[in-house]
Amino acid sequence: MKISVITPTYNSEKTIASNINSVVAQTYNNFEHIIVDNKSSDSTLTLAKEIYSKNNCIEKLIIISEKDDGIADAFNKGISKASGDIITILNSDDTYFYFNLFKDVIKIFEEKNVLFVHGDILFKDRKFGTNVRRPLMCDIRVAMPFNHPTMFFRKEVFNEVGFFDNRFRYSMDFEFICRLMQKYDLEKSGYYFDVNPMVVMRAGGASWANEIKSIKETKIALKKHNYWNLKAFFHYSMRIFRTYVKKVFAKLGLNFIVKLWRKFKWSK
Repeated sequence: MKISVITPTYNSEKTIASNINSVVAQTYNNFEHIIVDNKSSDSTLTLAKEIYSKNNCIEKLIIISEKDDGIADAFNKGISKASGDIITILNSDDTYFYFNLFKDVIKIFEEKNVLFVHGDILFKDRKFGTNVRRPLMCDIRVAMPFNHPTMFFRKEVFNEVGFFDNRFRYSMDFEFICRLMQKYDLEKSGYYFDVNPMVVMRAGGASWANEIKSIKETKIALKKHNYWNLKAFFHYSMRIFRTYVKKVFAKLGLNFIVKLWRKFKWSK
């Protein structure tokens, strides 16, 4: 089975090396790495080519370099180009946690009749604290059930459910999961791989930097797919409230309160 890794980039020279090194170091070699670049003006693509050449596997690198219409559009271009049986998205500032991940994931797909594999992330945030975050696997009305950066999908999922919706600028993954839930029983269709964190995710991405806008998009997605009700309204309102409180604490220099809360939340 072949894995297609999709990485959207734009002026990512500070992080792309660690991203690529975590891919080429995998012990499972049947993969391709599709970099969808939004016409970077820095050395992102030069670094990508140098690292793949240095590791004697330049044939595994596919570059799409053209202007895109946001992150969802970049995801979709990569999916359209992918030739793998399994598709995953690794953003340019994220890395795989360990070098046997591909091999472990493929083994699960070979042994289990599942549509996707997912797991924990190591979320690095200097400002508000670093934590290992398990997927909540909750009702979609409460929060995002999965850690999207860890999700490996069989390619046929996208043929059945469709690609990402370009109208969503920050929460396109949440909207995609809404559609996935309407098509499949996710408890039976997914496999939670709980041995190690699968991906190291760094704070500072688009949804992190535009948190309020991202949360508001989840409301649009819930309404679009008929999941909006009093339960959804309550948890949506609480997320908005917590985000504004976090911003106030940050302005007052009280980041330690958020760190303590996160430590408590993710230690359960």
